[in-house]
Amino acid sequence: MHIAIANFYFLSVVGKQTMPSEIKTGFEKSVTAKAEVISWLKRSLDAAREARAKETPKELERKVEFLKQSTTADNVYLRLIIHCNEHMGQLVAYARMTGVTPPWSKD
Repeated sequence: MHIAIANFYFLSVVGKQTMPSEIKTGFEKSVTAKAEVISWLKRSLDAAREARAKETPKELERKVEFLKQSTTADNVYLRLIIHCNEHMGQLVAYARMTGVTPPWSKD
């Protein structure tokens, strides 16, 4: 849920989507059913993919404020990818520490 909420936040920063109305304080911990978590994650990733695909090179250069700093919309999209990758790395490390082989690592 953390990643899904962050993805929607990144999209709100670039002005391509408002935060979904369901996302309120405590929402991250209130969604616990696996199917619902997967649905939110897919929804956020689809929204990010669609928003980025519609951007022109000129639009990606527009200035936005992100975490109290001026940057470009393109940098916010890059940060979205980096954020997802960071958590994927953490999940892989945790899985391997607990003896779980990630599906893409199996022969």
